[in-house]
Amino acid sequence: MKLLREPLLHFAVAGALVFCGYSWLHDKRAEDGAEPVRIGEGDIRWLRQTWSSQWLRDPTAGELKGMVDGLLSERLLAREAKEMGLDQDDTIIRRRLAQKLKFMIEDTAQLAEPTEAELRKFYAANSSRFETPGKLSFKQAYFSPERRVDAAADAKAALAKLNGGDVEPAAGDRLLLGNSFDDADAAAISAMFGADFAHDVLALQPGGWSGPVKSGYGFHLVFVTQRAAATPKPFETARGAVLAEWRSAKQAELTRNYLVELRRKYGVELDDGVSATLGSEPASKAAAK
Repeated sequence: MKLLREPLLHFAVAGALVFCGYSWLHDKRAEDGAEPVRIGEGDIRWLRQTWSSQWLRDPTAGELKGMVDGLLSERLLAREAKEMGLDQDDTIIRRRLAQKLKFMIEDTAQLAEPTEAELRKFYAANSSRFETPGKLSFKQAYFSPERRVDAAADAKAALAKLNGGDVEPAAGDRLLLGNSFDDADAAAISAMFGADFAHDVLALQPGGWSGPVKSGYGFHLVFVTQRAAATPKPFETARGAVLAEWRSAKQAELTRNYLVELRRKYGVELDDGVSATLGSEPASKAAAK
């Protein structure tokens, strides 16, 4: 009698009843002609290719059977989860479905081939993307905020002495990157000192000390010794890059247009509270009208 009062027994019995109920329901659905879960020849080819790509050999019969069992289990669980409504209001599933559809849209751009005229027109409209980057040679004097009370003020004082006739700036602080750089392009300068530093230094003209220019390290006085302007690449040389950029732009265009059509198809509604929070009508709502 004591056994009948055990909570664990009650839980086990309840679980068994639920399992039997689901089993009965599943059998009933099968008897009623529910669509079976299928494994086709295309699935087998995909499983073989996936295995071969990872292990650089074909799977054995036993390995292939294991993969088929795994795929079948996955599809059965996914079917039942959907029947139970577990896919509703699930952020991960929603994002994965959206991502999958987006990939399908973008793949259509890979199938499209531009004419030579279209490619040359795209090249002409975006010629700055296909330039040989400009390069800069410069030297710098570094002033560390960690070693000085006011590094910016010290840098300004050193610059004033330079403008007063000193040949070299007052001794700065040691920087592991060094003090002199030759033929560095924007990407290299940005990688070393940061994007803001690169932007400021690339705007300087050769022939004089300037600054202070701030980087992630601190403050710098910079002397540009030489600069080479960016030069356009001929279309024939840049053709591969132009095609890749054209396809990327086409992907973005197809996605944008598809979303506009979806907004028209389904409509977009915002609660008054949401509109008030946003402060202005989003593009999604405007496009749906």
